[in-house]
Amino acid sequence: MDNKIFGEYVFYEDGKEIHRSKNILTKFGKRYITQYLAGKNSSPDKDIAIGIGSTAATVNDTQLDFEFYRSAVNLSSVDIQTSPLTGVSTYGVVYKTTIPVDVSGIINELGLFPSTTFGTTDYASKSISSFEDSRLWTDSAGNSPSLVMNSSPKIGAYYLSIDAASSQSKNYFYDFSLDISGYSANDSMTLAYYQSDLNLDYIYFRAYDSNNNYYEMRYPAESTIGYKVKPLKLNNLYSSGFTSGTPDQNSIVKISIGVKAKSSGATNVLLDGLRINDEDSFRSDYGMISRSVLSPNNLITKSLGKQMDIEYRLGLSF
Repeated sequence: MDNKIFGEYVFYEDGKEIHRSKNILTKFGKRYITQYLAGKNSSPDKDIAIGIGSTAATVNDTQLDFEFYRSAVNLSSVDIQTSPLTGVSTYGVVYKTTIPVDVSGIINELGLFPSTTFGTTDYASKSISSFEDSRLWTDSAGNSPSLVMNSSPKIGAYYLSIDAASSQSKNYFYDFSLDISGYSANDSMTLAYYQSDLNLDYIYFRAYDSNNNYYEMRYPAESTIGYKVKPLKLNNLYSSGFTSGTPDQNSIVKISIGVKAKSSGATNVLLDGLRINDEDSFRSDYGMISRSVLSPNNLITKSLGKQMDIEYRLGLSF
């Protein structure tokens, strides 16, 4: 029988298995395993990340489409089993983590990572906002937007809702320090949101170093209503043509996000998550080892107030 290496993620609630999902072992994962066996890798610690992305897994993946939580592996063990019927032995390693009770969301994808994931600089991929605390966001008059639960958010329990009248725009500000000087034009920013109608013209993000100096990038409206996960390269921020003044990339002290409505009518956008992604300073020895994307009919809901355990099982049969 041919040797076979395989992996899968196993979900548990209240100690009971609820689902299994096969994985793709990435080319960086294969390199990591080879280096580890050769004693060339000094970072044995692992993390399991969960996300909402749905693009198919490939061997070239380096990160999740949209990661919303990462948890350190708290237990690793060896699992050796031999089938009494076939005599085939499976030699495996099991990594286990616990997603705590205060995390909620729809799990569409998973990944196994070495715990050290920085690139050649400290400008790593990171979450900017999950939009669940509306008090952090205020308009020019000091008013906060509303939180809603309709249309089923995928990150947390609430969306942040923004409305704009016909031909008008509306935005909210967040005092958030964000040094973007180490992110290049080839890095990206991904927005997760629900487009409620076809009156949306675009969503815009601004990064301010003062009240008047800012960079701006725009996410064009889609031709369909529904949930969107949309990345844009940062060249859309640095060279968009919408920059005001001469902002300093080292000194971003405030960000804002807003929506612009078409002349056809008022629009509403429900914001779910925003993150910045390091795309071009990737280190292969810290790349994603494995990625799994669940089928649309088998998405896992991580409920608030309930603990969930996830195992990653990597095995070799021969």
